[in-house]
Amino acid sequence: MNSQDKWFVSKLAAKTVRRVAVFVIIATSTLSITHAQTDSWYFEFGAGPTFSSELSQSGFNFDTSCYPGRTECQPGNGYRWFYQIPTDPGFAFRVGAGKEQGSLRIDANVKHSSQNLEQVFSRLTFLDGSDYPAYDPSSGVQSTVTTTIGRLQVSSFRLNIFLSLLPEIRVLRPYIGLGGGAARAVVTGLYFEERFSCTGPPCKGDISSYDSLHDEDLSDTILLGVGHAGFEYALTNRILAGIRISYTLLQRISGEGTYAEHKIPNLANTTTFGEANLTTVMATVRYRL
Repeated sequence: MNSQDKWFVSKLAAKTVRRVAVFVIIATSTLSITHAQTDSWYFEFGAGPTFSSELSQSGFNFDTSCYPGRTECQPGNGYRWFYQIPTDPGFAFRVGAGKEQGSLRIDANVKHSSQNLEQVFSRLTFLDGSDYPAYDPSSGVQSTVTTTIGRLQVSSFRLNIFLSLLPEIRVLRPYIGLGGGAARAVVTGLYFEERFSCTGPPCKGDISSYDSLHDEDLSDTILLGVGHAGFEYALTNRILAGIRISYTLLQRISGEGTYAEHKIPNLANTTTFGEANLTTVMATVRYRL
């Protein structure tokens, strides 16, 4: 490269730097003006479908009984059971209020979501993890098990911070956000029933003393974290409508219950649902005061 070429490149680079500097100054000034214009409190409402990944359910008790109809049984210290919990799409809504300052806004809101659950049995073991004895078809014992589950309902209080990615002068403004809070999670209709009867020898007599029944709602107070991405469209200076996708991670849900009917009176059990990942797609309306 000769000296003339070097001079040309140097001059071009200097012009480029100056143009970038001017652009940054203009953008900063515009953003500052926007920040000064946008300083208000607001209310926000949102509603839409919610989706969840499959949950895992586990539980245990300290039942030391052996049950009829098994090939062999050495009484242990208790039992463990495991289920997979597929989830159906549900519905969620939120109501919030906050403060907007330029491209930033902070709000507090309450949100409620609800979705149906299903229950698929995985396995049953002793408390120490050893295998539960297989059923003996020649025992003459019939065991009828009924299990059902209801809904996952989550009522939460959250604090969020949002950052708009484009200035106020744009009619369509994408944004991102983060938040956290606490929730009351309830799994409704947690039902288990097992009935024993004799269908023939060698089983004789009434063996209904081994019957058991558990029917309760499980609830727990947990923490949560949430991430947001969405956009808003300015219908007027005060009213903004948009779409928001929120991803919420819930702590595991755990609770203790008592059998309504059991060979051991007032026997307790503990049930735990693994961490839940909720994805919500909401239509939102925000009103500036």
